Amino acid sequence: MKLLTVGDSFTWGEELTDKMSAWPYLLANKLGYEVTNLARPGSGNSRMVRNCIEQVNNYDMVIIAWSHFARWEWADQTGIYDVWPGCSPLPHEAVAPWRKYLIDHVNWNHDDRYLYRQYLINIILLQTYLKANDKRYLMVDAFGNHQHEERTNPKNIDLIEQIDRDYFLGWPDQSLMEWTNGTKQGPGRHFLEDGHSKVAELIYNYMEELCLS
Repeated sequence: MKLLTVGDSFTWGEELTDKMSAWPYLLANKLGYEVTNLARPGSGNSRMVRNCIEQVNNYDMVIIAWSHFARWEWADQTGIYDVWPGCSPLPHEAVAPWRKYLIDHVNWNHDDRYLYRQYLINIILLQTYLKANDKRYLMVDAFGNHQHEERTNPKNIDLIEQIDRDYFLGWPDQSLMEWTNGTKQGPGRHFLEDGHSKVAELIYNYMEELCLS
């Protein structure tokens, strides 16, 4: 069986001495699955959707660890993919120096209400796609989204009610941060080995409960 995981630095294993200690690999060992971890530090949610749709047919199970709602992917005619907010340093400035001004413009003029609804829409679209293609899946939040005021905005109820809570572990008020609270963190505030072990154990137990394993 093959497992695909997508996410940001908390799924990639930022600040771990050995990236094989990240929760996707620990979980795969418990399941006896092969795993491909496409998580990347700073990854945005639109990138995760793209990775899933491009790759999921090669896998039996996918786990999406959604990043902060305000991160999204941008590509242009240079063939460069960037995630907003723009990361520094920007290695592509020599190829397209104007991109820095684009990033600054978005940083100054974005609308959190719009971006939060896009995050909810991404969840709904991806869960619908996965179900339509008979793919087993599970979603979690990495951090932050459940703490934003838009989670309880009545204007978002139309989308929130469409999210399948059975396959979104922790929805609507928990993320990897709550599950790893009290474990050791690195200087960049990423949970370390004990935290990854906790995440892997919790997801494994939930998969057993749902008969997803």
